[in-house]
Amino acid sequence: MAETLDQEKKKKKRKNDNKVWQFLCSVKLAVIIIAVLAAACIVGTMVVQQQPPEENIKRYGEVTAKIFSAIQFTDLFHSYWFTFLLVMLCVNLGCCTIKRWRNTVLQIGFLITHVSIILTMIGCVIDIQFGVKGGVNVYEGDSVDYYLRRADYKKVLLDFEVHCDDFIIEKHPPKYKMISYVKDKDRQKTITVKKGNTIKIPGSNYAVTFKEYYPDAAYQQEPINISNEPKNPAVYVQLLGSDDIIAEGWLLARSRSSYNDPDRNLKVEYLWADSDDDFEKLIKTVEEGVSPKLEIIIEEKHVHKSIPIEIGKNISIDGTDYKIEIKEFALDYTNKTKSLNDQLPNNPAVLVEINGPQGIDSRWSFSEYPDYWDKAHQTKYKDVKLACVVPNNFSLASNKLRIVQSKSGKQAFVYIKEKSIGNTIDWKIGEKYKVDETEYQLKIEKYFPSYSVKKEVVRRSDDHEGHNHAPGEHVGTPAVLVEIDGPRGKVSVWILAQNQPRWYPDSNFALLYERSGMAVSDYKSILRVVENGKTVKTKTIEVNDPLKYKGYVFYQSSYDPEGERYTGLQVTKNPGLVIVYSGFILLCVGVVFIFYVKPFLRRKYN
Repeated sequence: MAETLDQEKKKKKRKNDNKVWQFLCSVKLAVIIIAVLAAACIVGTMVVQQQPPEENIKRYGEVTAKIFSAIQFTDLFHSYWFTFLLVMLCVNLGCCTIKRWRNTVLQIGFLITHVSIILTMIGCVIDIQFGVKGGVNVYEGDSVDYYLRRADYKKVLLDFEVHCDDFIIEKHPPKYKMISYVKDKDRQKTITVKKGNTIKIPGSNYAVTFKEYYPDAAYQQEPINISNEPKNPAVYVQLLGSDDIIAEGWLLARSRSSYNDPDRNLKVEYLWADSDDDFEKLIKTVEEGVSPKLEIIIEEKHVHKSIPIEIGKNISIDGTDYKIEIKEFALDYTNKTKSLNDQLPNNPAVLVEINGPQGIDSRWSFSEYPDYWDKAHQTKYKDVKLACVVPNNFSLASNKLRIVQSKSGKQAFVYIKEKSIGNTIDWKIGEKYKVDETEYQLKIEKYFPSYSVKKEVVRRSDDHEGHNHAPGEHVGTPAVLVEIDGPRGKVSVWILAQNQPRWYPDSNFALLYERSGMAVSDYKSILRVVENGKTVKTKTIEVNDPLKYKGYVFYQSSYDPEGERYTGLQVTKNPGLVIVYSGFILLCVGVVFIFYVKPFLRRKYN
């Protein structure tokens, strides 16, 4: 028996004399590792993490950015050396635990707390190496099978699809405030809207009286002619099929001069000629059509190119490493799956692929919202600005009805088919004319030499019964009739909420009626997971209530603040989370044992 004890002591002594073991059990090693980890954390707070390479170059310079990237300072907490330090700390703590362990009941708390810390760090290491952090935007009615990794914004494919069936925004009841502004004093003030009140604006000689309040108002617009001089020629056109009106409306020579009808492959345009020579040219020639263009701007390289949009076209940018390919074009982005000929021009967009030093970056550029994609997505090449430019008179229609009018009084319309001029007919107001080779008829109902619009503020139909609402009861777009008394006398004006400021005639005093407070109270997305063509899960997510599937967690993180058409999802996957939670639970158990159970056992057995 004594020999067995001696053998065990000799083995333990040999183990403790092993230099590797002593190194791993060293308290000095633990202090060094913790000090390096603390220094790394300080560096991680000073160096901006997980930014695109071009952002790091702008911030730190090209040389420093390359050094930081090489030693992984720009993604420090996911670096291999930071992970190695955590692993070494786990090993050190484990070895220290084994070395100092005494097989007694009183040391159970010591063992549990050390094991809990080791488990927590193991879980963190697993998350660092195998966890997922990213995001993706999904348009309402659309789906994605990928996410953009946060570290480098690269596309990572999923083995299932996430559909956004609906995107719901819940809003607070609207509240509005009236703001006065005195220009020469550069002073603004919020004033209370109450019918019958007269408010004197402090520090000025202006006073505002609230005469009337509409809880839901609108501008009623009535086209009028303000002069017999052709300053803004316009015609009211009716397109008829048999005796039914297919389409009708005003065409203005100076602005809204055309109407596109993709269903009938037809464009109706109104053109004004200042001379008889111009008139003859317009009825006898077919000009080349205008085409959409892609504008490419790189300010730092002094690049500004305008290129016709042709799908499949490749563009090399001289003096740069960029190559750009036009991948897709849509006249109506929301209906881009339709044929281009079936799309009306409603926010046209072009999809381009930029190939540069950091790889490939695909980007949509919208005609109406040029910066929209850059704001909603992480882009690799922020120095490359794109713009989709589509002329107002652009049309894919091969058939045209050209209404021409001259200053001298000549009037004709021409039918153009496939760039060939057909019959030319003189027209008169109020008469119908058969359109050559079609079943349609054309009628010019009105002609205004100087078209204008008369605006009048009216109650909407919901409020026509004469209900009186207080200024706080908002049915729709509220409006206030105010009387402004100032240096040029009294002026009465209607001010509609969310419209442009209304200025007093001296251009020194203005009133603005705008919305106040937070409009959005909550936003939700109805998500559906589809795998192998089958719906396997559906959930309505909102902030702090995510969708979970196959270890992935999809959080509601943002939305489109302008069009309210897409949902922003944060995508995470934390395979080490269960281990981390287990470590926390064990830590609580160990602390309870040390502070409560251990003193009790000592008292009992002593």
